[in-house]
Amino acid sequence: MKNALFFAAMLVLPHLPGLRANAQEKEVRFRAGITSFKSLEQKQQESQQPEKNFANASVPPPAVSFRYAAAKASPAVVHIIATYKTGYQRPDINPFSKFYNDELWPNTNRQDYTGSASGVILSSDGYIVTNYHVAANTLSVEVQLPDKRSYDARLIGADSLTDLALLKIQARGLPFVAFGSTDSVAVGDWVLAIGNPLNLECTATAGIISARSRSINTLEEKGGITSFIQTDAVMNEGSSGGALVDINGRLIGVNTGIITPTGNYTGYSFSIPVEVVRKVCNDLLHYGMASRAYMGVFLKDMPYAPGLYIDSLLQQGAGMSAGLRKGDLILRLDGREIKNVARFNEMMLLHHPGDKVMVSGMRNGRSLNVAVWLNSQQEITTQTNAEYTPLLNRMGIEIADLSATEKQQLDIEGGVRLIKVRRGTVFESNCIEPGFIILKLNNQPVHSRDNLLHMLMNSKGKVLLTGIYDDFPDAPYMVEL
Repeated sequence: MKNALFFAAMLVLPHLPGLRANAQEKEVRFRAGITSFKSLEQKQQESQQPEKNFANASVPPPAVSFRYAAAKASPAVVHIIATYKTGYQRPDINPFSKFYNDELWPNTNRQDYTGSASGVILSSDGYIVTNYHVAANTLSVEVQLPDKRSYDARLIGADSLTDLALLKIQARGLPFVAFGSTDSVAVGDWVLAIGNPLNLECTATAGIISARSRSINTLEEKGGITSFIQTDAVMNEGSSGGALVDINGRLIGVNTGIITPTGNYTGYSFSIPVEVVRKVCNDLLHYGMASRAYMGVFLKDMPYAPGLYIDSLLQQGAGMSAGLRKGDLILRLDGREIKNVARFNEMMLLHHPGDKVMVSGMRNGRSLNVAVWLNSQQEITTQTNAEYTPLLNRMGIEIADLSATEKQQLDIEGGVRLIKVRRGTVFESNCIEPGFIILKLNNQPVHSRDNLLHMLMNSKGKVLLTGIYDDFPDAPYMVEL
């Protein structure tokens, strides 16, 4: 099986309600783009907070004390009370990819349901970041400040791929948590997690950074953010959307999940890196949605050597257009070392379509330096007819035709490549991943993308997909959906 099964522990997104089974961005109404755009960094610079005598310390005390960081960041970590739609309920999840336990999912078929979570103020005029799984499917969102003031929040935008959402409250002169940098911290450094676990308002817990660029498969989408900051700071239900700060009280991550066999904290907590938070929140503020760059390469980690192996490339993808080839090794992006696929995906999340990145690596034992102009995933996939949209949403996939070169290399006549898998019937099968090439449907050859969509539309009941991966072209794999 191509997909390595995740161990029997569960990743709990630590707030009470969680994600609905078929949550899609299309359910969130985004605000139109801002005419005169100021980034969140500019807002922070224009609203520089005067240096106060936080906890009787004008400079950070020795690392054994967190008074300074807690006093500086806590006033900007808010309590979120969200009311969810009637019918909001626990999704049906394969046991081997089970991220929730039953206790977190009350029966809400008959009434609206209220849940508790956290958020972080990013600007003095009331922009707040929290998790997508907190903000999705809400009827209303109330934000309670640490000083007990309460505001109704408006959803600016949300992005399931990174599990981030941006809210806005009508307030001025608010304290905010200044952006830090994950480059300023390393494994072993002290960090502070601030949130509202178990409805305990404004709670701070300390730990160290246990790992960076930790690869964890997320619930909403295969190919989503998998590169997290891992800490041993205690988090529980209600910590979702809270702040992870360094010893100086600067934001280095937004808390999102814990791994646990019980549903409660057992030692492993995960946060979205601040660079991803900053980029996505600025996109949501500017465009109302996240702008995604795409290189169009499928990569494999090298277990006994540095770099990433290019297993295949997409037709018309930025990588193929720039001259990258199957078998190339990627060692650096813009001079930054890339040790695993999770780190590569994180770097892609920080770019916009149209950005140029320098890819450094090896080809046949020789050094390789290629400039790649990134495009968007929408430029890779052919525009889908409206009649096929509900089908693709239900299956949770995006597909693309193979190039003539790819077909020749694999010695096949047809086939369609799976390039994206999010929540849906394919995801829940837990069997196939992005990069899978569909060759047959119900034992009938698949010639093109349009051909596959037409066959799916006319299929009744379960379907049998037969296909291959580039690295195992002689080992067909079958999955029933």
